[in-house]
Amino acid sequence: MLVLGIVLTCLTGILLTALIGSRFSWTERIGLSFPLGMTLQTVVMALLDTVHIPLTAASVLIAGAVVFALLLFLVIRYRGIDSLRLTPAMLDDWRQMNLVWVLLLIIIGYCEYMNFSKCVFFPPSDRDSLAAFDTLGFVAAHDHTYMRMSIFDADYNPSIHQAGGSIAYAPFVQMSYAYVYLLGAETSKAIPALMYLGFIIAFYGILRRNTGKTVAALTTLFMMMAPEMLAFSSLSGTNVMQAIFASLGIAYTASWLRSRNDHELYAGALLLGANMWCRNEGVIFIGAACIVLLVDCIRRKSYRKGLYFTGLALLPALLWFVYMKIGGLYTEGMAITHLFWDGEKAGNIVKGFWTLFSNPVYYGCTFPLFALFVLADIWFIIKGKGNHALLGMIVLSVVFYGLVIYHVDYVWDSIQNVLAYSSKRFFFCFVPMCWYFIATTPIARKGSDYIEKFLSLK
Repeated sequence: MLVLGIVLTCLTGILLTALIGSRFSWTERIGLSFPLGMTLQTVVMALLDTVHIPLTAASVLIAGAVVFALLLFLVIRYRGIDSLRLTPAMLDDWRQMNLVWVLLLIIIGYCEYMNFSKCVFFPPSDRDSLAAFDTLGFVAAHDHTYMRMSIFDADYNPSIHQAGGSIAYAPFVQMSYAYVYLLGAETSKAIPALMYLGFIIAFYGILRRNTGKTVAALTTLFMMMAPEMLAFSSLSGTNVMQAIFASLGIAYTASWLRSRNDHELYAGALLLGANMWCRNEGVIFIGAACIVLLVDCIRRKSYRKGLYFTGLALLPALLWFVYMKIGGLYTEGMAITHLFWDGEKAGNIVKGFWTLFSNPVYYGCTFPLFALFVLADIWFIIKGKGNHALLGMIVLSVVFYGLVIYHVDYVWDSIQNVLAYSSKRFFFCFVPMCWYFIATTPIARKGSDYIEKFLSLK
């Protein structure tokens, strides 16, 4: 049943991308299939749980099959069956391949094979997963409910509602683990393994949409080489999975601002919504994208698509807050809701951010090279031809994250530990964004055109 459930999830994700638009490449569809399919599956599980339908193998598979059938009907009705066919145009890269591109794909494939093998071989072992994510998914699968499971009973677990408690974690990771446990999995590691595999494929796909195939492959490889992010991709925590949703969501939103292909706008909104379904802090990326889109809407004097984007991106957050309210999934207030000034705290945050951004042990050459390309892109930004929208979303996201940390009352830990450990993992979100920025600057795009001509076999 496990294989059936994973296949059904991937097919559902492919149908969802087909419904969004018919102009996705099959590389993008395959890459997005599991992340988006798993998001939709966990949303359906939350809805079943809300109406007191037990989460069992039969109920989740039947519900998934119903969603699959509905999506298939909508795709055939509004997009046509031709939208699901592999067209000859999709094979152009292989017809015009060059040796460097092929070698880069082989290296990427080998690195991902090694990472995938490591991920599925070792059972969950990191502290956060054993204390929260994997354990919650395992218990939910055995209790056949998430919001009413035994570990959330205050009589059994008196500290569950204390600040920082796992009861208020956004549910994507825990429910996806519950999904595979319900289907007979002995370990939940298939979820992070398939999520990262899909991410690598989708990241190459969105890069290929906006630059040449060789630079897209090279950038994907460099992005994978961020040491700490690669290491955490084989663990069971939430940070890399959130980085997958957040970075791809920002990339598709930025791509829409360049191309105005509506399917990219809706993909960006869905992915950013899934990012908050994965972690509550994901709201900062939605806020950053909405501000950039608002500026664009004001400039173009058209607000309709901006409203569609905002509504679609915030829909998972709305579902989560309703689910929290119904299930009593709350912790003691830890947010400081009034205006205040704490110079020492602000200084610690700025210092902590600088330490992280300048640390090559964690992120390799990602952020120094990003800074170099920002400087190189300034002239094009002034001329209105640069990557200013993407840069704006990245910078706003960093600022908003700093404000979130500043307005949290750290009663369960010190801000120094949060900056040194939690923020270190949260910054994974910025690694793919920065590499996407680097590869899509005017200088890199022009260089990519030259490289393709030089390396072409024809």
